[in-house]
Amino acid sequence: MSSFTSICMALADWLMRDRHSEWSRAMNAELAHVRESERTQWALGCVIAALRQRFAPMHTDSFRISPWVLSLELTACFVPITFAWADTVFGTSGVIHLNSAIISKFFLDTPLSTAVLAMTIAGTIVGIVGPIGLLLTLQAVRSGTGMRNRTLALIMLVSIGSYGLASMGLRLIAGPGAYAATLDFIVLIIVLPMLGIAHLMHWTHPVNTRLAAA
Repeated sequence: MSSFTSICMALADWLMRDRHSEWSRAMNAELAHVRESERTQWALGCVIAALRQRFAPMHTDSFRISPWVLSLELTACFVPITFAWADTVFGTSGVIHLNSAIISKFFLDTPLSTAVLAMTIAGTIVGIVGPIGLLLTLQAVRSGTGMRNRTLALIMLVSIGSYGLASMGLRLIAGPGAYAATLDFIVLIIVLPMLGIAHLMHWTHPVNTRLAAA
């Protein structure tokens, strides 16, 4: 089982630990019978099901939610892209280690390697959405208000969406490889941050303190 699948199942277990522990055990048992190629989709489905069950008791006549639920949701949206950005910038092969000699030797000899270099540089820019999103999450949890700067939100959405389209285009042209779109990449780096930004833009309102204390 891949590390990503293990993380997803652990997250689903944590989300359902109070009221649905039997269901959680059943999902883990069922995972052993799922084909290896389909386990990632199964694990993601378990996380989505767990989130639905967690949110179900909290439905009200508004979109107001408690701060801890908001922080859990938005952290899940922005942490993966933050880790990816940190690795792209500061990792063993991060951009801070690049120099003209390395770029000339490894990234300019073929169109594909040049495209990978372009995606790497773009990733250092687009990936800033992750840390910004975490800061906005902290602000939203503390203040109970969403993202007021619509221009910044739209810039973040367009940059992530464009990066995702470029990744899918790279996969269509060159097949699997660095920065070519995979299911994990699309979900963690593209879809989740965009959902987090959309939530901050449209559905985060001042928190009902009585509801939050309940």
